Amino acid sequence: MKRTRPLWMLLVLTLALALGACSDQAPAAQAQENTIAPYELTQQERTLLDAFGLTEDNALALSFQAPAEAKALFIQVSRLEDGVWENVSDSVSGFGMDGPQEDLPDSFAGLLCLEENVDRSLSVHVQSTFGGFANTPQGAAPDLEWTMRSTAFLTDPQTIQLDQPIPVALLAYDTGTSMSSLDLQDYFHPENLTGPDLVQAVTVTFSETL
Repeated sequence: MKRTRPLWMLLVLTLALALGACSDQAPAAQAQENTIAPYELTQQERTLLDAFGLTEDNALALSFQAPAEAKALFIQVSRLEDGVWENVSDSVSGFGMDGPQEDLPDSFAGLLCLEENVDRSLSVHVQSTFGGFANTPQGAAPDLEWTMRSTAFLTDPQTIQLDQPIPVALLAYDTGTSMSSLDLQDYFHPENLTGPDLVQAVTVTFSETL
């Protein structure tokens, strides 16, 4: 039976409101200007997520504060096919804001949450000062009986450079008996990831254009 995430969705909305609630006093967990960084869950938030099977092993929460020039956010889920990254879906998940500069929010900041589902598909939830989207599953992984799994999630703040993808997650699966650890920078060197049967990557890109 497919699991539902009403409390996960509620948590995303609650955290997002906290990120944008105060203009004079930014929350301690909010990313610094021009960065995307892990969101530091409180013990209460961590306990709530643990109760629904969401842990640091299968879920990731990131806060971001984009450069002033950024008008759009794009999230790409890819799989490694013959040494080349291929899009999981036909289009990139993303959103942005268009219109006169004076009508736009003063800053593009918010919360991004990633969840690995039981079928190895990936769901993305975003809330920000520009708006957002939620529960956008990216296709299930091939039906294989994995015996090994390895992941690498963003753990340190990363500087945002416009139109440059930032890898935030790598997930690898294999039917063997051993697997090397993953490094997020291997996204830019896919030749280092040819061992596992399946490798998935999630990247985030901020842009000046929609």
